[in-house]
Amino acid sequence: MRKIFLIILGDIELFLYICRKFPANMDNIDIELSKVIDAAVQSSIDIGQVASLKDLYKEKKNSLNLSDRQIQKILGMDSKTINPILNGTAKQINFINVVKLAHFLGLSVNDLIKVYVPELAPKQIGEIQRAREAGYIVENFDVSILVKMKFFNSNASSKDMSDKIKRFFDIDNIYSYSENSLLPVFSRSKRNSNDLMRNFWIQSAFIQFKSIANPNPYIRKELVELIPKIRPYTRDIKNGLIRVLKALFRIGVTVIYQPSLEKIQVRGATMIINDKPCIVLSNLQNNYPTLWFTLLHELHHVLFDFDEIKKQTYHISNNEGDIFLMNEEQADNFACEYLLNESRLKFASGYITSHYNIEKLAKEWGVHSSIIYAMYCYKTNEWAFYNKYIPKMNEALDLINTHPFEKETLMESVQQIKEFLYN
Repeated sequence: MRKIFLIILGDIELFLYICRKFPANMDNIDIELSKVIDAAVQSSIDIGQVASLKDLYKEKKNSLNLSDRQIQKILGMDSKTINPILNGTAKQINFINVVKLAHFLGLSVNDLIKVYVPELAPKQIGEIQRAREAGYIVENFDVSILVKMKFFNSNASSKDMSDKIKRFFDIDNIYSYSENSLLPVFSRSKRNSNDLMRNFWIQSAFIQFKSIANPNPYIRKELVELIPKIRPYTRDIKNGLIRVLKALFRIGVTVIYQPSLEKIQVRGATMIINDKPCIVLSNLQNNYPTLWFTLLHELHHVLFDFDEIKKQTYHISNNEGDIFLMNEEQADNFACEYLLNESRLKFASGYITSHYNIEKLAKEWGVHSSIIYAMYCYKTNEWAFYNKYIPKMNEALDLINTHPFEKETLMESVQQIKEFLYN
């Protein structure tokens, strides 16, 4: 109800301020307000049969045998105030006057608005629609962070934001954003900034996967046969990853890259869309070995958690543990085993101070030397000594990073992905 009050007042900024300032207290405020606002006498009027607020007013006036002046005196409203409301021409309506009129007619404020709104001028209805969209945007998007990352302009109006959302996600109206089955995972009352940004990140990936629409069938056996062949490609920083992603695409597994965002520490994610696995790689920690570790970690989920992920639609891997309590340790062990098993890591640890010997072992085992250093450092935390041997992700991502959040629409990103996956 509070949203409707502020819409009537036409003060969108006030509405946004209150939503941000007092989120936890609004329910108690609603209860107290309802005691004052609810009609004292329950009306038997079927508002569906009411042609206009003016007609309803005339009916009430005749039934009470009162003149306009008498009613104005009773309500404490003059003709210049009440007539524009009844005629649907008021530019701004004082909320107190709405409550007064609702009590006089024996209607709730909600019912009065239902009768009143259809009589408004198109411009006024447009203002109400923008207020509704503003409320939806602050409830479903972390506006401050999206402004910070330049997704929204700092001086964007609610209309500008609405238009941007529709273009970016390629949707007809902004309300379609939350109609997707991905979002109800989080209770609306419990959503915080982390949830909103996680939803934004997941929704962005989901839209891209749906639009890419991998035409190849997914056959689990083919993935099982492919995984042992992945490791040697780690040695080719520039082209190795893209070659593996193309091979995965041909067996029905789609992999894209999407950078992590503020408020979410995402390493990777797995989705099941149209019965086919889809994997998102991200830039958490921003080192080359993490890309391969994440890919194999997510492939473990594809092999062993397919049905569970299909029920939930997606799974996120991050540093805070799995949101659906899947066994992340098994997925980590799987990735380690295929990249550099425990016995090889133990052997390499004896030569870790000799870069020459580590390079020699890496070549012999068909793995990039940075993976040996990274896995050693995960156990010993000696990053300061060996970081110089661990490259960043940049070169490996050069061909697959479409910079999706910098695009005007995700369809631009989809087109780029199709070009490098299909060729």
